[in-house]
Amino acid sequence: MEQPRPAGKPWIPTIAIAALFLVFRNQPLWAGFWIGLLVGVVNWYGLANAAHKAVWLTKEQAQRYMLLNYMVRYGLRFVVLAIALICYELNPVTLLVGLTVPTVVAVFSYRVKTR
Repeated sequence: MEQPRPAGKPWIPTIAIAALFLVFRNQPLWAGFWIGLLVGVVNWYGLANAAHKAVWLTKEQAQRYMLLNYMVRYGLRFVVLAIALICYELNPVTLLVGLTVPTVVAVFSYRVKTR
């Protein structure tokens, strides 16, 4: 049986957000928001793909896989954000807002669907 893939095309919003970051990279407030949003969206799609794969594994395999996946995703997230903070004068508050937006949107849309 073939594993189903998560719905949606992750590259469309990713490319659009990356382009917005490049346009606003000299404006610290907007650059922080867009790079935070970009990292948050990529992380969200990574989590969705990992969860879809873990469902098809045994319990022990799924636990190991998800632990390794979390470590890799958060390690890459740290490296990307550290490089971005060093290379650009990003506003840390808008960076955190951008990182939080995908989670807020997911929780809000879930609550709307379950009402």
